[in-house]
Amino acid sequence: MSKKITGEDGKTYKVKKPFYKRVWFWILVVIVVAIGGQMENAKNSSSKSASSEKTSSSASPSSKGPSSSVAKDTSGLTEANFNKITLSESNGTSVADVQKMFGKKADSTAEQTIQNVKSEMYTWSNVSGASFGSSIVVGFANDHAISKAVEGLKVNRNNKITLADFNGISNGVSKEDVQSKFGKPNGNSMTNIAGQSNEIWTYSSGINGNLGANFEITFTNNVVSGKTQTSMK
Repeated sequence: MSKKITGEDGKTYKVKKPFYKRVWFWILVVIVVAIGGQMENAKNSSSKSASSEKTSSSASPSSKGPSSSVAKDTSGLTEANFNKITLSESNGTSVADVQKMFGKKADSTAEQTIQNVKSEMYTWSNVSGASFGSSIVVGFANDHAISKAVEGLKVNRNNKITLADFNGISNGVSKEDVQSKFGKPNGNSMTNIAGQSNEIWTYSSGINGNLGANFEITFTNNVVSGKTQTSMK
């Protein structure tokens, strides 16, 4: 209720409460504070979101930048790519795929008959990491690889292979056992025709014997089926 006072003129007046004492004023203050708080929260949230997006953008390398993840080119005339070539008359690796793996066309081509099958021979020279004069030769029949050979691979051996070691290898021994005893060969020649695989390993480094001493071991379906040696001691 408003307070009443009597003025000097004898009249009675109602005294109004100051605005800051009125209920509507404090309701209005509460509303203004609440709206202000919501606006500040929205502002902070927007600022954090923008900051997060900026950080994320900075952390993510540009696809055009030097640090972007790019698949490495694995093409090249290497032993690893030689090993990837599949031999089969029906689904052996194609000429185009071999050239793609090696990263270039063959240095020379020729024709040859392998086990009564006419094939085209493609030769690549200077195998990466191999000795001077190294090469890879792949034979194709109807655009399918049926033979492949590599020569001139560098192999360091802890001990020299003797004639007695060579004589200790008999037919029926597995490829794994031969490699376990002698290590990797310096050359490898393989064919896969009519369902039969034949492979010849050539050893020319770390051989005990005269100059040029070497030996070869032939495998048929992955076991020793023959061997020859030259100038070993």
